[in-house]
Amino acid sequence: MALLAGSGVSGSAPDLIVSTPDTLETVVVTATRTPKLLKETPVVTRVLTSADISRSAQTDIGGLLEQQLPGVEFSLGMAQNPQINMSGFGGGGILFLLDGERMAGETLDNPDYSRLNLQNVERVEIVKGAASSLYGSNATGGVVNIISAKPKEGSHIKLNARYGSHSLQSYGALATYRKRKIANSLDARLDSQGEIHFPNIGDFSKAYATHSWNIKDRATITFSKEASLTARAGYFWRQRNSTNATHERYADISAGISGRWRDFIARYSFDTYDKYDYVIDTGRQTRDYRNRQNTISLQYSHEFAETGTLTAGADWLNDYLMSYEFDAGSHSQTNLDAYFQWDWHPANGIWLVPALRYDRFSASCANRLSPKLSMLWRPGKGNCALRLNYAAGFRAPNLKELYMDFDMAGIFHIHGNPALKSETSQNLSISAEYLKGSRNITVMAFHNIVDNRISYLWNESLAGLQYLNLKRLYLTGVDISALKSFPFGLTVSGEYVFTHEVYGKGDLRANPTRPHALTFKADYSRTWKPEFITTATLNFKWQSAVTGDVMSLFSPEAARTQRYPGYSMTGLNLTQTLPKGFTVGLTIDNLLNYIPKYYYYNSPLTTGTSFSVALTWSI
Repeated sequence: MALLAGSGVSGSAPDLIVSTPDTLETVVVTATRTPKLLKETPVVTRVLTSADISRSAQTDIGGLLEQQLPGVEFSLGMAQNPQINMSGFGGGGILFLLDGERMAGETLDNPDYSRLNLQNVERVEIVKGAASSLYGSNATGGVVNIISAKPKEGSHIKLNARYGSHSLQSYGALATYRKRKIANSLDARLDSQGEIHFPNIGDFSKAYATHSWNIKDRATITFSKEASLTARAGYFWRQRNSTNATHERYADISAGISGRWRDFIARYSFDTYDKYDYVIDTGRQTRDYRNRQNTISLQYSHEFAETGTLTAGADWLNDYLMSYEFDAGSHSQTNLDAYFQWDWHPANGIWLVPALRYDRFSASCANRLSPKLSMLWRPGKGNCALRLNYAAGFRAPNLKELYMDFDMAGIFHIHGNPALKSETSQNLSISAEYLKGSRNITVMAFHNIVDNRISYLWNESLAGLQYLNLKRLYLTGVDISALKSFPFGLTVSGEYVFTHEVYGKGDLRANPTRPHALTFKADYSRTWKPEFITTATLNFKWQSAVTGDVMSLFSPEAARTQRYPGYSMTGLNLTQTLPKGFTVGLTIDNLLNYIPKYYYYNSPLTTGTSFSVALTWSI
């Protein structure tokens, strides 16, 4: 599934910190919360551009990350809810942002990834490693920020449709307007996937049918170079046909307003995420979950000539949760924080960025200082670069972990724990980069120390599961990536990640990280005439085998140790631009027809080779 673009951009490399001289000039915001050229960013940042997204044949953020980054894998948790593992960190340690804003709603510490479609996205910025000095809780392992595209001058409409295997249907519409001081983007998307029955036995036999609506609007008034006002609103609705009698429904309403005046930015955001049970025979819909977040943010950023930029800010967030998992019905808490950063450029080719943030959470009385120190050295002509980073991360216990009292069908209870400590991490990384002409090589080594990880284990005295703080976890690894562009329109890139986990004695490896992962991509573009551009993208990903523990719900010990097999997936995406603004595409997933012998929760959800076709019309 993809939104097909007719730009015919070539030479892109989404998996690299930097790829080509053009990419070096990309402006990113996630690593420092202020606009900064990628080549001058001390924090290791990866950028997936709009061209990369188009060529990936993906429409949601989960599919994009899993295809493009070797250290990312999605598996299924309870009730087939997706959960991420990114270089050893789960959803509770990876903070997902939409234009810098947090999202309400979670299941097993993961947001609803289907909310994050890629229809109107300019780029995706990924910061691996702790980022709590700027983003606070849940950024122990990294940040994924999805940046919306800005409207181009004039009026534009883009319509797209995709049909594929397993009754896949996807329709999208994007209308943008920009003239003088006013700009607006309105996009709507409908996605539908039929029920998928798997050919072999496994932990599950089918994937549920789903369909969803996603509508967003963003308007901006620019009064001058120093002042602007932006308002946004969004509505999301999804249904999952989990049983013949009952469907699960999910709905989200979000809105926000932000104003910029000189060096000051003020924001207010509102996000409410609901879950419903819909009974088909009676037509009755019952809401059993609501997460509502209100956030007020203030930020000041001032550039002092060419020596550095001072950034300071504060946030107030009120988090309300009503859940069927609570005995008392609902709970709420308030998070207050303040942060400071000095982006210092003391000499040519040298950048230093110290930062510090303070957070306080009312429910757990958690107080935390999160420091960071980053350095970039780019000597001489800038062909080489060295980055050094230290960052502290933390995650405060959420309301569910503190107060849960959930009866699992009368068999046992899952208990919260008001005495939980905050999860903390210490992240060290060093990366070296070489770029010359059309060649790029990057090597990064990282080491994470994670204390007081929050998970649930069997508690004999309660005769059930309880959220507890686990022993120290060590995560160490190496990330190697390379790129080569050729003058005849071909760009090849590859990335390998090795991750080594050391668990505390007796802790369960319920969602282990595959130690070896590799991706390879070949992009080809050929312009026959201005209106006839052919592009072809071949994606390959290999994941090694890994051993984990299958946890028993009725015993304090692991039920068994399970060896999960390795696998590889290959995909091909072809697009052709045509006159009158049309683009056609063909996508072949699982080109080599891999079918798991047994469907584990971390197995690819594939029944073999699948196909889809797409049509886009740009007006």
